[in-house]
Amino acid sequence: MSKIIVASPPNTGELAPLLELARGLAQRGHQITVLTGSRFRDAVESVGLAFTPLTGIADFDDRLIGDIPERARLTPGPEQLNFDWVNLFVNPMPHQHAALQELLEADPDQYLISNALFLGAVPTAMGASGHRPRRWVAVSVVPLAVSSEDTTFFGPVPVGPGEDQKAANRAAIAGFASEMQPVQDRLNELLRSMGARGTFPAFVDGIITVPDVTAALTVPGFEYERSDAPDSLHLVGSLTPQRPAEWQPPAWWSDLDGSRPVVVVTQGTLANRDLTQLIEPALTGLADLDVTVVATLGREVDALSIPLPANARLAEYIPFDVLLPKADVYITNGGAGGIHQALAAGVPVLAAGLTEDKPANAARVAHHGLGIDMHTATPTPEAVAADTERLLKATEIRENVERLAQVYAAYDALVEIERLTLG
Repeated sequence: MSKIIVASPPNTGELAPLLELARGLAQRGHQITVLTGSRFRDAVESVGLAFTPLTGIADFDDRLIGDIPERARLTPGPEQLNFDWVNLFVNPMPHQHAALQELLEADPDQYLISNALFLGAVPTAMGASGHRPRRWVAVSVVPLAVSSEDTTFFGPVPVGPGEDQKAANRAAIAGFASEMQPVQDRLNELLRSMGARGTFPAFVDGIITVPDVTAALTVPGFEYERSDAPDSLHLVGSLTPQRPAEWQPPAWWSDLDGSRPVVVVTQGTLANRDLTQLIEPALTGLADLDVTVVATLGREVDALSIPLPANARLAEYIPFDVLLPKADVYITNGGAGGIHQALAAGVPVLAAGLTEDKPANAARVAHHGLGIDMHTATPTPEAVAADTERLLKATEIRENVERLAQVYAAYDALVEIERLTLG
């Protein structure tokens, strides 16, 4: 048995895989303490794990981010990304550091597994005073943005005949780094104030290279190839959420009997306030197709503002480990976790998202021939219907997905992260 701190910012998408990891490690006999936002106390303690809350500005409620007036005025892209990264990840770093130091002061003989965007261990890793964990493993739950001559965050830059691919990639990465300079400046300002030495690498590189080891929740064949990736970076596969013991199938579950194709549509667990973005266009567009549509809302089912089509079934939540094996197409706003689960189940993806990491996930789906990138967060019903029909008939895409599902099956992320942590 080892003592392990599992730490994450209180962002639902960042924390959820870490909680699954914490549960799995506890079941394997390790003593786990989860360090995250106070609103997740019940979720942590209800599965038998020790909980320590973040404090100060590190303890925020990510459900309220969309209500910040200043953020609402910003254009999606570098402007909004700078705001998010500074306010959600960089500015909370001193408070994260203080909470982590309190745990390590009480017991220095602990390992740390953190979300890659949890920066509380960075100051001591860069020379500030304080305790360092026995080993620090960062877990990346979003597409890799680490610099490479082979690709950018969104894939290799399109080039013409005779143009230098690597030079084009380097130029694009330099341009992105320039756009995100406010994040870099603020991070290094805080680190200097905390007594750290040196300069933090470009933000999206440093969160991968500063920890002792980084485990990326992805597989070859979904992530872009990087011949110059750091040795400390490991692709470890995906984590499948454990099904709640109390979950029961809905009354209509027998409708998914294989008599006609099943299309699953979701807007994830957080970006689901406005169901007119994807859920409702999908339900409307697919209403006349010979398919069964299952919409998982991630919120109360009466939030739907349109009549439910006859071929549609609705639920607040259905565990994907039982739903996706019945699916033929997965329609998503682009969250990484759901896409990985769909591909691991052999289901082609139709992705529609333009914020956070969603466009990068969609770009990977299209690049590797695993589905379709709709290049919008608000598709029309007609576009959803046309692309869904295309995926139902796309033999090559389905074969690509089936091959990649075998790759997922060869990985055990829990076992690999345990190995990377304990050495």
